[in-house]
Amino acid sequence: MTQPSLSRRALIAFLPAVLATACASGPSGPPPFDPVGTYDYAASVEGMTMAGTMTIEGAEGAYTGSLRSDMFPAVPINSVMVAGQAVTIEASGPDGPLTLEFVVADGAFVGTWAMGGMSGSFTGSRTN
Repeated sequence: MTQPSLSRRALIAFLPAVLATACASGPSGPPPFDPVGTYDYAASVEGMTMAGTMTIEGAEGAYTGSLRSDMFPAVPINSVMVAGQAVTIEASGPDGPLTLEFVVADGAFVGTWAMGGMSGSFTGSRTN
């Protein structure tokens, strides 16, 4: 049996390192969602659909904004947390803390809202 050449042995030794690096880096996903903007939304509330607008301003770690609807006064947004394409918003709702959780895809979002023992669906899209 013949011994592999030096260059072939080097390639055999080097190949697993190259493959491991390629597998570890993997394909990159989309950049984290930038929530700054204005949105139209629809929330399911006790079987009815409530429409409104949401505005988010500021910068990462210091987002603020508001939710508006014809059914209640403006609700201030206290915090916005982004993890990839998932967003969690904490706001001061008319009946206590309001939490919105949604995932963004193709310019639209789908998720839920919860406040004071109530909850429902929350969907919408960016208008600017």
